[in-house]
Amino acid sequence: MSSFEEHKLKQAKAEVVRAQVERFRKFYADYFHLEETISMVEYFFETIYNLDGKEAWMHLALDTYQKVKGMMKETTRANLETLIELNNLTDHLDSEMAQLLIQRDWDGKKLTREEYDDLYKAYGHKEEREKQLEIVLHNLRTFYELAHKPISAYLIRPARFMAGLLGVSLLFDSVEKAYNAVLPVSPEIFVSFIEQVERRESEYLESAFLNGRQPKESSA
Repeated sequence: MSSFEEHKLKQAKAEVVRAQVERFRKFYADYFHLEETISMVEYFFETIYNLDGKEAWMHLALDTYQKVKGMMKETTRANLETLIELNNLTDHLDSEMAQLLIQRDWDGKKLTREEYDDLYKAYGHKEEREKQLEIVLHNLRTFYELAHKPISAYLIRPARFMAGLLGVSLLFDSVEKAYNAVLPVSPEIFVSFIEQVERRESEYLESAFLNGRQPKESSA
């Protein structure tokens, strides 16, 4: 692949991510404006799609982490691995959607919602999309439970210290940010949010893959 092609693919991927985040912001607008949930939705629906230092993060996930994971506590290891799994799957799906976008002679302009929905539907891979949703919901529930266990506050510091010793601080930062993002959210609002995400994303998948209708945009 030439440098021009790589640059074009990078631009297309960035546009796919931007359009996806825009959809999340419209679907869950109430939560993006509610002080209690802003950090949570920004992290799980935006930050992980625009992960700072993604190349370095991926290198650690694929290389260094595999060498040291046996030395980490089970909870820390499990939380890291679900984030790595989500990041890898999402990156794969976004990259392939970007390639399809280029094949459609994309002119570099921002995708409309209709254009993004059409691209999403044309790309397909229903089972992988269902898996992606399953991991997102699992991560949300896991980190919420972790953040609201009283002992967790005392375990974060030694876990952070160990991550530094093992050379995976960048990965652990993602775990800590997820922990902090869900910490302010009350149980009632979290349950309502999870139910809405599961319902709305399932509807989006169903409309894209089962009956041919365009995914809905109406707010909850």
